[in-house]
Amino acid sequence: MSSPTSLTIEPTYKQHLGWQILNDNETEEFLFGGGAGGGKSWLGCEWLISMCLRYPGTRYFIARKRLKILKQTTLITFFKVCRHHNLKRDAHYHYKEQQSVIEFYNGSVIDLLEVDYRPSDPDYEDLGSSEYTSGWIEEASEVVFGAFDTLTVRVNRQLNDKYGILGKVFITCNPKKNWLYKLFYKLWKAGTLPKNRKFLQSLVGDNPKNESGYKQKLIGLKNQAKKQRLLYGNWEYDDDPATLINFEAISDLLTNTVETKEKYMTVDVARFGEDKTVLTLWKGMEIYKVIIRSKQATNVTTDLIRTQASNEKIPYSNIAIDEDGVGGGVVDNLMGVRGFIANSSPLEDIRVNKDTEEKPNYRNLKTQCSYMLAEEINNHRIAVKPIVVADEDIDYDELLTEDLEQIKAKDPDSDETKLNIIPKDDVKEAIGRSPDYGDCLMMRMIFFLRLPNIINNEKVKINTASWVGTRWK
Repeated sequence: MSSPTSLTIEPTYKQHLGWQILNDNETEEFLFGGGAGGGKSWLGCEWLISMCLRYPGTRYFIARKRLKILKQTTLITFFKVCRHHNLKRDAHYHYKEQQSVIEFYNGSVIDLLEVDYRPSDPDYEDLGSSEYTSGWIEEASEVVFGAFDTLTVRVNRQLNDKYGILGKVFITCNPKKNWLYKLFYKLWKAGTLPKNRKFLQSLVGDNPKNESGYKQKLIGLKNQAKKQRLLYGNWEYDDDPATLINFEAISDLLTNTVETKEKYMTVDVARFGEDKTVLTLWKGMEIYKVIIRSKQATNVTTDLIRTQASNEKIPYSNIAIDEDGVGGGVVDNLMGVRGFIANSSPLEDIRVNKDTEEKPNYRNLKTQCSYMLAEEINNHRIAVKPIVVADEDIDYDELLTEDLEQIKAKDPDSDETKLNIIPKDDVKEAIGRSPDYGDCLMMRMIFFLRLPNIINNEKVKINTASWVGTRWK
């Protein structure tokens, strides 16, 4: 069997423009895509395969937030591209699954990398000794800036001088207002991208090779924000004057540093429906652990809270549980925790100087805590660096970002004197699910509020030996 040294490609027009950038001697960081179905994964696979064939002994990477998803998606496309070009597995290349490595017959290598954020390795030191010719970050909207920043200094280090190759980081993504927006789209739109950085948008209409029903599937999306992003490539999909939390501040949650003090827990309770039961554990204002369960009975949730409180040494008075709906039963079984009732009256903010600051007029407790959360995030006083424990594959960072983007003022231009936020049903319609992850952050604000005076034995339980606990509504 002959060993090819090049590929015969038939790119779309946008892919053709992408090839020109991938082969120039100027661009070091190239963002391609910005929408679904634009042919970005196919281009990435063809580019890396062609580089491996042309330059023996070179080394590349394909990086994605989670290796499992990379193997289930991008790797499948890679094999499809190889078959398209008559490249045979175990003849032209070997795939070593255990090592997550693809080796070509001429000594060129592609490493498959997981670049999920881990609190134990915040600076991605695990990648510190890796040396690559070039590489590709797939679905970069899921990847934190620290991973991108580290990978940019790992290229240009494997036979680049020998072959006269400029090391490049190829980036593919769907629109998201994070570091990609700031470093690429925003500067591209303003015409101020530096010469070593390029952005080329490719959407579903730019790729005639898509399956016939794919575009219709995007057109039929009910989630308008997702439709704007995936179908139209709209990076400004969340520009809404009613939005309370700045998108850059949301992006900074993963890299903020805050003082970690006393431990807390906030819990959003679900039962057997589609919503999730979410336990969020805090050290001061830093989230360090998140436990997510699906279709779980409330008695199991109660036991889980007890276990976590004991193991993590969290006092019950530092636990807030959503008391609306099925959460009320959990609160009843955990004497001393704080029940959170969204539509109850606002409380006194212990951070506010009553003599010098005007007290805002909130519609209810949830509105009050939502505005407080927005203030904390916008002022970079919260950090999110959790170990996520879930009973199914969940992209916590993405889901939390969606939830926080939906915290918006209701009728901000109204003459209504009481501040309010858009109702939960509207949020569910916008994102297609309950905002359980954001609600756990919102409930953390209750610990900045003073509980009402408890003066009757319906709200306090006392025995002759000691104070036992409180419930308030």
